[in-house]
Amino acid sequence: MKRYDQLTFTRFWALLLVLFYHGAGGIYLTYINKFPLSPILHSAPTAVSYLYALSGFVMALVYYRPGQTFELVKYWTARVVRIYPLYIISFALVCYYYLEALARIKPQKILVNIFVLQAWSPRYAQSFNYASWSMTVEFFFYAVFPFFVWWAYRQSVRRTLWTALIFWVVTQTVNFVLWIGYFPAQELTLVYNPIFHLSTFILGVAGGVWFVQDGKNQIINPKINLAILFGSLALVAAYTILSDVYPQLPHNLQPMSGLLTPFFVVFISALALDQTRLSKILSHRWLVALGETAFALYILHVPVIWLYERFLENSGVADPVYIKNVTYLPLMIGVGLIANYYIDPPLRNWMKNLLAKISLPLLLLDLGIAAASIFISFNLRFDGREYLAYRPMGILIFWSGFFLRPILSYCFKTLSPASLYLPLAQLAGRLALSVACGGALVAGIVYVGYRLAWFINFPRSVFVVDFLTIFLLSFLARYIFRALKIYQPS
Repeated sequence: MKRYDQLTFTRFWALLLVLFYHGAGGIYLTYINKFPLSPILHSAPTAVSYLYALSGFVMALVYYRPGQTFELVKYWTARVVRIYPLYIISFALVCYYYLEALARIKPQKILVNIFVLQAWSPRYAQSFNYASWSMTVEFFFYAVFPFFVWWAYRQSVRRTLWTALIFWVVTQTVNFVLWIGYFPAQELTLVYNPIFHLSTFILGVAGGVWFVQDGKNQIINPKINLAILFGSLALVAAYTILSDVYPQLPHNLQPMSGLLTPFFVVFISALALDQTRLSKILSHRWLVALGETAFALYILHVPVIWLYERFLENSGVADPVYIKNVTYLPLMIGVGLIANYYIDPPLRNWMKNLLAKISLPLLLLDLGIAAASIFISFNLRFDGREYLAYRPMGILIFWSGFFLRPILSYCFKTLSPASLYLPLAQLAGRLALSVACGGALVAGIVYVGYRLAWFINFPRSVFVVDFLTIFLLSFLARYIFRALKIYQPS
């Protein structure tokens, strides 16, 4: 696929607006943070919407291939590997920041962040790394994208564009009506729920479909194309300024739901078509390098600023606020470059190799079985107040098993697709050994807690029921996978 590097640097500009919005501008905005520039400099919600449209456009460039098979497993592996390593690092940094309070945080709040589901629940949308809600939105886009592409394969480009545009109009109308009637009471839902951002992504994909099918082959006068490019950008800037002057217009967080998406798609398409000196400048390797740090900058900037502020406060320097205002922006750019080029690539390769050896659906199913087993075993053993008294033990068992059992399953190769086609006795033996070792380690951790007087008793029967439940359900799951031939035997 031909690279359109001139698009990459625009990600960096959008991320700068996000950093400014979250207080990273410091002294660098002192002399330019004045009207009419100030509304633009603080238009991060609009910048996030632009990134969603650009994401859809670029994904269409990469994956929209009429007449070719869409390989769903490879697609999903690539998407998870692209985002998850740095995402989980950012989550770990926030956990370190909250280390003293971590044991008191509800497990469900931690779980929705681990599984990138936080934006679906208003209660947890801004939990931990408050910027990471958009990763839930991105994963939702990734889930919808194959189905939209399969549909688009059977449609004309004109129909694809009109359908995306109509969907955008309907979504914007619904969002605007809900915003008037339910803001601020339902702010977390209106602002962060992935449904309200889908039309932005779909319109971006439709623009990419047009570009792949028709646009890139068209001959357009370079001056006219530049006029379209800068005209669409000027319209976005003009609306951003006007909405600051006339707050009765959708403003601040509202444009994040995709209000200006048609202008973004026009801008992105025109820039992709551009062959003037502008594209050559934007395609310079240093500018492309900055653009490629966009994701690292976005996902890491919140925990980095929190930890950096704490470090400055504890360092005893004379004016920690001033030092932060001077150093945070260049520090964050440096962190983004290091993370993108020296931390993320080896992590991606490791995760890619790991996913090649295991079945991700089986892993998720095993985690669900382990959670269900705790509920079953505790409800069979305890009731009423007694059950509530042992709830801290259940939480300890859950978290211990959550991290230990997948590791053991990997070591005993019970997550390998190839293991599904072993003789049943051998598969059962391998699975029993993995479950037994995991149960023994979890029981040992709980016993240490009991000896430290964390719990009033050590109920052995819970671990027996837990072992039997996990083993039987896990074996049944693998037998069903085998019977349905979800993975073909090699």
